[in-house]
Amino acid sequence: MRYTPEVEQLLPNEAELLLQTGETVLGMAQTVRRAHGHAMHATHAKAVGLLKGTLLIADDLPPELAQGLFARPGRYDVLVRYAPGPSNPVSDKASGQRGLSLKVLGVEGPHLPESRETTTQDWVLALDPAFVASTAEDFLRTFRRFAAKSPSIPENLIVAGSRLARGAEAALETVGLESSNLRFFGRPPQHPASEVYYSQAPVRYGDYIAKLAVFPTPETLAAIGDPALDTSHDDEAQRHAMQAYYTQHAGTYEVRVQLCTDLQTMPVEDAAVVWPEAQSPYRTVARLVLPPQEAYSEARRQYVDERLAFNPVHALEAHRPLGSIMRVRTKVYIQAQDFRQQANGVVPAEPRSHAEVPD
Repeated sequence: MRYTPEVEQLLPNEAELLLQTGETVLGMAQTVRRAHGHAMHATHAKAVGLLKGTLLIADDLPPELAQGLFARPGRYDVLVRYAPGPSNPVSDKASGQRGLSLKVLGVEGPHLPESRETTTQDWVLALDPAFVASTAEDFLRTFRRFAAKSPSIPENLIVAGSRLARGAEAALETVGLESSNLRFFGRPPQHPASEVYYSQAPVRYGDYIAKLAVFPTPETLAAIGDPALDTSHDDEAQRHAMQAYYTQHAGTYEVRVQLCTDLQTMPVEDAAVVWPEAQSPYRTVARLVLPPQEAYSEARRQYVDERLAFNPVHALEAHRPLGSIMRVRTKVYIQAQDFRQQANGVVPAEPRSHAEVPD
C-alpha cells in the first residue's frame, strides 16, 4: 500500500482533543513533580536500562524495504532506553506495560517540520502490537481515567492492583480470551531484554506505510535463559537484571517492519487494530547490537533521562508518524518535555554521536 497524505483523516475535533490531552498530561506531570520533588517523563518515568549501541542496516533489502533510513546499507550510533509504563516511579512489584525507546544518531536528510531535531530518528516502542486506544478521542478518555487516580494511589495498592490484573488476565488466557487493559496494568515480570517491542501505531515508511518492531535474537534469549523475574523482594529487579546481564553479554535484536497491504484490515486511523501477520509478516531490515557495558549509570541517567527526549516526531519525513493517536501524542510529548526540562532547570540536548553521551 503506497503512502499518500490522504491515508490520514483528521478528526473534526482534533484541535480540541489536543488541547484537552495536553492539559491532562501536564496536570499529571505536575502531580508527580509535587509528590517526588522532581519532574519526570510523562510516561515510562523510571528507566531500568540506558545503553549505547549500533544499528546495522541490511545490505540486501528489496526495494519495498529499502526505504527512508533503511534505503542504503550503513551503521549508526544509537541510544536505547528501557522503561516500564507508569508515569511515576513505582516498585517493580507492580508489573505492567513496558517500553523501549530508540534514538538513532547522526541521521541526515529532510526531517519533519514539527521536529526540533534534524539529526536523530526516534522510535517509541511497547510490548503490544497495537495501542490500547483506537483514536485520539479514546486515548483522552483512557488517559483521563488513569490520570485522575494513578498519581495519588499508594504504592502498595498499585502493587496489589497489578497482581489482581495479572491473575485476571491469566484466567482469561486459560479459556482463549485476553484483555488489552488487563495486560496494560498486569503482566508477568520478565527480563526487559527478552521481549519484543512494537511501534503499535503506524508510520510512513518511505513510499509505503508500516509498523516497526524489535525482536531479540535467539542468541540473546539463550544468554538470558529463563526470562521470568522474581520481583517479590526487589523494588528494582528489572534494573538489577539488566545490569547483571549487560555486564557479561551483548544484547542483539532484529529490527523488523510490517508493511501495510490493505487499509481495511490494516487501518491507519485505528491504532488498536492488530495488523494480521498472516497477511503481512514482519520482515528484517536491520540489526541492533548493544555490546556489554554498564547498563545504568548515574552519569548516563543524568544525561539521557534529564536532557534528552524520545518522541516519534523526531523523525525523517520518510518516517512520519501516522494516525490521530500519533498526531496528538507527539505534540503532547513536546509539551511534557518542555515542562520537565524547565521545571528541573536543565538544558535540552540532542547528541550526534556516542562521543557526547556519558558512560
